Amino acid sequence: MIRWKNLLPLLAGGAMMAPLFAFGHACEFLVARMEVKGDRLQMEITADYGGNPLISDEAAARDALKSILQVRTGTQTRSLEELAPLNIGHRSEWDPDAPTAFAPTLDGQPHQLLAAVWQWQADAAELSLTVPDGNLHDVLLWTRDETLPGKQAKWMMLIEGESTPVITLQKPRLMTGGMLVVILCVAGLLLTAWRAFGARGYR
Repeated sequence: MIRWKNLLPLLAGGAMMAPLFAFGHACEFLVARMEVKGDRLQMEITADYGGNPLISDEAAARDALKSILQVRTGTQTRSLEELAPLNIGHRSEWDPDAPTAFAPTLDGQPHQLLAAVWQWQADAAELSLTVPDGNLHDVLLWTRDETLPGKQAKWMMLIEGESTPVITLQKPRLMTGGMLVVILCVAGLLLTAWRAFGARGYR
């Protein structure tokens, strides 16, 4: 199993851009992409159950996808399934936007890939991603943040027990007391106007 330490900072202020790198076979780690759009996030994780010696079949790939990453907010750690339902689908090619080049299969057949996608709205302004202790799999993780200049991807390799730096998001949009007062006042004015003028049409 690959046991590289964190190669580059990820998602932190001043994080460096990672150069494109290549692997002969993408079989010993999972590949994860996170899209950041304000306080909404999408995570897609892909497993190669046709070429990963640690993943024997599709069922093992499903288990690996569900357990590879957890989301930490403050002192709370949750699985991705606790945040949102997942959608699982088959792939025959790796994501062309991945920060690596994957070699074709040895027999020339399509890759046997399984991908899981989660979408959720953040309930905190900061979070980090972590690989649980004892997890057998490494994960190549990269992100695209629409608020960053150039929207370029930053990546890192995570092994068991490791976490990303804190990821700062746009604060969840909560209705303040002032906003609620304004909405109630406008609603009251509209109701008064309807009673004074609109109801006459029904007489």
